[in-house]
Amino acid sequence: MARTKPEIFYIRDLDHANQVMAEMAQISREIQRIETDLNREIDAAKALADALAAPHRKKLEAMGNGLANFAEHNKKELFVAKKTVDLVFGMFGFRLSYELAPAVKSTWGAVLERLKAMKIHEAIRVREDPAKDIMREWSDERLASVGARRVEKDQFWYELKEVNLENKA
Repeated sequence: MARTKPEIFYIRDLDHANQVMAEMAQISREIQRIETDLNREIDAAKALADALAAPHRKKLEAMGNGLANFAEHNKKELFVAKKTVDLVFGMFGFRLSYELAPAVKSTWGAVLERLKAMKIHEAIRVREDPAKDIMREWSDERLASVGARRVEKDQFWYELKEVNLENKA
């Protein structure tokens, strides 16, 4: 895709720049109003959808619980040859599954300490990233010693004073 040059609004002088910034503040406020209105409408639509779906979710959960109860009570008859019952409108059954839990009278913290003590590092999740916020405080020499550098850039910024719009009006 070809790049297009950004549209640039021509500024004549400081007075014109001030007028432009006042208009920018008004436009910014209007965008915020539009987005706030939209978010309110979205929130209302989500709340309505949740309210309309709630009884269906409740009934679906109750029916699923009933199916699980039926399967549990009839386990010996239904699951003799296989662990799945295949019906016209779906299947249900039992799957053997496992989950990990700390041993009795132990905690995950104790498990972690034992893993460290036994030097079983493949079972310990560690995330390492350079701490750039700390490195920003370093001297250029120290940055260079670890293979990093400080790159200067003159970045344009602006701040709108929307409060002053009310005083102008």
